[in-house]
Amino acid sequence: MNKVEAIVLRTVDYGETHKILTLYSAQMGKIAALARGAKKPRSDLAAVCQPFTYGTFLLYIGERQGMGTISQAEVLDSFRAIREDLFKAAYASYVAELTDRFCADREPSPSLFLLLQTVLHYLTDEDKDPEVLVRLYETKMLDLAGIRPELYHCAHCFRPVETSIRFSILHGGPLCGACHQSDERAVWMKPVTLKLMQTFQGMDVRRLGQTRVGDDVKRQLNKILRQYLDEYSGVQFRSRGFLDQLHKYEI
Repeated sequence: MNKVEAIVLRTVDYGETHKILTLYSAQMGKIAALARGAKKPRSDLAAVCQPFTYGTFLLYIGERQGMGTISQAEVLDSFRAIREDLFKAAYASYVAELTDRFCADREPSPSLFLLLQTVLHYLTDEDKDPEVLVRLYETKMLDLAGIRPELYHCAHCFRPVETSIRFSILHGGPLCGACHQSDERAVWMKPVTLKLMQTFQGMDVRRLGQTRVGDDVKRQLNKILRQYLDEYSGVQFRSRGFLDQLHKYEI
């Protein structure tokens, strides 16, 4: 038996009464686990089988390292406030999907677990901007995926760059003044946008204060990080489409 603290990234119905959970824990990394009878109305596991729930799980895992089986579980934090807010739930779903898609099975990372837990906690805080939180999380996940952009040197001539008004997806980074024309499709951005991206790369998320970011900068961050992820990760995110719809119709 293994006792782990984990966050539920995803749930899938299995048969008439069971659920398969994708968990992320500091001790074991990403794990798939079967919750038998979790769909039954009086199941002891029902409460812990909700997306984003943080709990303690007692798992049986066979020698072949296949899917685990949950024998007991206890909720430590339900993050109920996230599920009760459509926008917050959409942002949390995207954060969970980023984690699920970029993390290999059974590769523990206590720092990533802390990052995930902290971002979910901040999503319940009315003083934290969920869009800024998600942009920060995307930036951190680029490291995990091995596609972190170099933000301190020009992506074309490789000279140090302190400020830039264009970001090249083609070259994978900011362009200095002399190289702005090297990529006609480069994305325009304010110098503060580059500074914020640099800050996000090295920031301990627990130190995130009352960061106020203008709408124009948030739009630039979203455009740059989305195009960069699409170009270099090769992953299509289902939850991102739902977020787009929410913003489009201002639901």
